[in-house]
Amino acid sequence: MLSLILATILTTAAPVPAAPAPADGTYTYATTLNGAQIEKTAVTVKRDPAGQIVLSESGSGNMNGRSGSISDTLTLDQTLAPVGYSALASIADSRSMQSALSFSGDVAKQSGDVSKTYGLAADAKHFVVLDFGPFTGYFMLPAQMQAWNDPPVMAIMPIYAQGMPIAVDKTLTPGRPKAVPQADAEISIKSPVQFTVWYDPKTLVVDELDVPAEGLSVARQP
Repeated sequence: MLSLILATILTTAAPVPAAPAPADGTYTYATTLNGAQIEKTAVTVKRDPAGQIVLSESGSGNMNGRSGSISDTLTLDQTLAPVGYSALASIADSRSMQSALSFSGDVAKQSGDVSKTYGLAADAKHFVVLDFGPFTGYFMLPAQMQAWNDPPVMAIMPIYAQGMPIAVDKTLTPGRPKAVPQADAEISIKSPVQFTVWYDPKTLVVDELDVPAEGLSVARQP
C-alpha cells in the first residue's frame, strides 16, 4: 500500500516550472570596436517540444579588411543549464574553426578542432558558455544568474580551449551608456576580463555588452 501511495505522489507531482528567460523571437545586435562596427549578428530563441531553450545565431562582419562569419547553437534545459553547444567560425583566406560541447553532471567535454574535458572548480555548480565571437552565451547570462541567484560559475571559452571560474562582482559600478534604457539592470564580471551586461529586468533581454579594456561593445538593434 505504501509503495502504491508513493508511486501516485510521484506521478501526480507538479512539474518543475521553467526558469524565466527571454521570449521566443529573433534579437539583432551590432558589435563595435573603438566605435567602428565590425559585426552584425542575430540570435533566435525557440522552445522545443521538450521545454528546452534553443538559441541559434548567425553573424557576419569585417575586421582589418578580412571578412568572416559565425554560426552557433546553444541548448539549455528548463533550469537554463547548458546541455549542448556547437559553433562554426569562418574567416576569409583562413581555415574554418569548429567546436562543440556536451555536458553531463559536473563534466563538460569539448570536441571538434580541440578535444578537452572540463570540470566544475572552486564553488561553481554550473557551467556557462562565453565563447569569443558567438553572442548566445552572453545573451543568456543575466537569465542564468537570476535563476541561480548569482553564484560563481565555470565559464567555458571553446575557441581558446579554456575554462575558468567567474563570479558577479556587485562592488563594480559601471557608468550607464547613453543608449541603455534607465530601467535596465546590469551584471558585471571583474576577472579574468572585466565586462558588463545591461539587460531589461522584466524581459531578461540583453541591451548591451561592454568590455571597456578592449573598446568592445555589442548593442541591440531596433
